[in-house]
Amino acid sequence: MSQQRWQPQRGEVVLVRFPFLEIGGRVQAKPRPAVIVSGPAIHDYTADVLIAAISSRPASQPLPTDYEIRLGTPEATTAGLKRTSWVKVSNLAAVPRAAVGRRLGHLSPDGLKAVDDRLQMALDLQ
Repeated sequence: MSQQRWQPQRGEVVLVRFPFLEIGGRVQAKPRPAVIVSGPAIHDYTADVLIAAISSRPASQPLPTDYEIRLGTPEATTAGLKRTSWVKVSNLAAVPRAAVGRRLGHLSPDGLKAVDDRLQMALDLQ
């Protein structure tokens, strides 16, 4: 994706080199889907985007901050997801725009509202 012309949008689902910690403490970055949760307050002033990880692996103990997107629903189709997945609001990262590989889709307004509600819960915002 051309980073010069691409303007990130809240709710976009993208493929990104998402950083994670391996057992033993080594940091890796593998291509993973993520949803952009930042807006113009970040995009207009930095080369970064704030993202929430998306996982296709169900948690043994789902968190109340996880947002499930079921395969076969309009939300999964619009988001460009090929499996039932969970937006993991508990797993946020700021990454450079250059780490974004491509756009997969976007959340619906209701899906973005659900993620926003979970962000508010996770960050204890009133």
